[in-house]
This record gives sequence, C-alpha cells and structure tokens, in this order.
Amino acid sequence: MGTNFIKLGLLVTVTQVLLSSGCNKNNTKPCQSGGYVFSVTSAWSPEKQIYNIGDTLFLYSEFSKTLTDLINPSITIDYSNAVGIGGAAAIYELDTIAHQPIGSTSKFDFFSEIGVIGNDVTIPSQNKSLLYKELSTTYAIKIKIVPKQKGIFTFFIPDLKSNGLIGKRCTNASFANTLTNTNKGLALFQYAMNRPPASQYETDRIYCFRVQ
Repeated sequence: MGTNFIKLGLLVTVTQVLLSSGCNKNNTKPCQSGGYVFSVTSAWSPEKQIYNIGDTLFLYSEFSKTLTDLINPSITIDYSNAVGIGGAAAIYELDTIAHQPIGSTSKFDFFSEIGVIGNDVTIPSQNKSLLYKELSTTYAIKIKIVPKQKGIFTFFIPDLKSNGLIGKRCTNASFANTLTNTNKGLALFQYAMNRPPASQYETDRIYCFRVQ
C-alpha cells in the first residue's frame, strides 16, 4: 500500500500544534477549543510537467487580511498583526519501483523572495518551513526553487497555522491552503506511485513533475 500523504501532512500539523499549544507570545494565547478557519490558495509557476536541472520554479501565495470564517461565514475578520502565519511544505522524490515517496529537500536549492523558507526541525530531509510576510493589506510568500538532480518529484503544499493576533486572545486560526494550478501532474503521480491521489485533500495540494 502506498504512503498516504494525508498522514504525513497530519504529522506536520500535529507537531505544529504541540509546539504552539502553550504559546503566550505578545500577550497572545490560542483557544484550546478551536479558532478561526480560513481558505487561501497557492500556485506553482511556470506550470510545466518537465523541468531541467537548473530551471527555476516559483511557489507564490497571497491573500487578503480581510477573511471570512469558514465555520461561521457571517463573520468577516480583519486578521492584521498576526504573530506569524506558516506551515511546512513536503518535498518528495517518487520511487517508481517501490512506489514510495522519499524526502528530497537536498535535491533542490531554495531562496526566499517574499516571506521566509527555512529548514524544518521535525523532518528536515522531507519538509521546509514556510513563513508568510505581512504586507500593507495582504499576507504573502514567494519562494524560488531550483532543481539540482533528475527524478520525479512531488511538492505537497501545507495548510497553515497562526497562533493569533498580537495582543489578542483566542484569535488563533487555521488556513486551508489549496493549489490553483490547472495541471498538477496527477497522471505522472499515478504512474510513479501506482495509484491516484488518495483523496481530494491530496489532489488539491499535490504538484508533481519530472526533472531531466
């Protein structure tokens, strides 16, 4: 049975929650019973199925500070002055023999253009931490990624977390983060993994491509 990317994503999410659950930074403390839930998007460009070693890919995401709570759509939130919004993106090489994903952050170079990409402390061979930058009316991140080796790869974008707004209690939030790309390389993913994505959750977040 192939590895379920949802389980890998949940491992990252649970780790983030455990690290942040006791946070009281800038007089901000998350509500243990829940918080806001928002929806945001990301995109890879240029959108291609085949890249060459040394090509450049960009991951870009930007969303307004004025957000609608998915739990209670009648509520519109001004989510300015967050203590931080981010998550951990997973980067895998797909083994076409064993049909398994292998952490492969070492096979790419990463550069921050807006926001910050860093080394993840939980599984550094697989994950890269992403931290959005607060702009005047939006939050944004733009990351440049350069492949260094050949292979079939999948990037799995993360859902995002925030511990809340500076000086305010119970304003923690989660952000459902989905890709807007029209061609995510799902046929290539199925070829390499010998299965389609396990769920709509995976389908919405996977970007698969070949490096030659």
